[in-house]
Amino acid sequence: MFCRRKALMEVQALAALGSHENIVGYYSSWFENEQLYIQMELCDYSLSRKSSTQLFTEGEFLRAMHQMAKALQFIHEKGIVHLDVKPDNVYVKNGVYKLGDFGCATLLNKNLPVEEGDARYMPQEILNENYDHLDKVDIFSLGVTIYELIRGSPLPESGPQFLREGKLPLLPGYSLQFQNLLKVMVDHDPVRRPSAKELVENPIFDKVSKNTKA
Repeated sequence: MFCRRKALMEVQALAALGSHENIVGYYSSWFENEQLYIQMELCDYSLSRKSSTQLFTEGEFLRAMHQMAKALQFIHEKGIVHLDVKPDNVYVKNGVYKLGDFGCATLLNKNLPVEEGDARYMPQEILNENYDHLDKVDIFSLGVTIYELIRGSPLPESGPQFLREGKLPLLPGYSLQFQNLLKVMVDHDPVRRPSAKELVENPIFDKVSKNTKA
């Protein structure tokens, strides 16, 4: 029953959102033999399948973060939150990063039940069932996602408690500006985290957006 509800929520969220270059495209859905099928855009891979040795300069991390921030700004402005941002759900197609898997999505105004996603990427407030700042949950999860990709190995099953406390370890080889941005994204106080719009407009992305126009 839960899986069916999750699948229906995903279809409803995708249908309500419409098209955006940084969201995996939704084409159609149908029931067949009591199964719900969802036809989505075919992507090349998800970030969970990209090893740290293949990864990223700081500039590439910034490009991924900027495009995910644009996806989050788009859905938040439509009153929807994702609640399951993680490497598994960030896809790449022709070098463009796309947010997918909206099975945990819900309404920002809390008119629908909250089904939080993978606990490893959740901030402390949502683990405490405080749903006052659901949009900032997505920002925290994006920060943890980028941190995990930098670290190059999976997070512990219980999640990174040090990040939930707002403690970001030093990241040798990365600029102070980049590390400070990650630190504020995982701040233990959701009010201090940037909104998706503020994140998109951060000056750190100016050079990236000019170079890629992504």
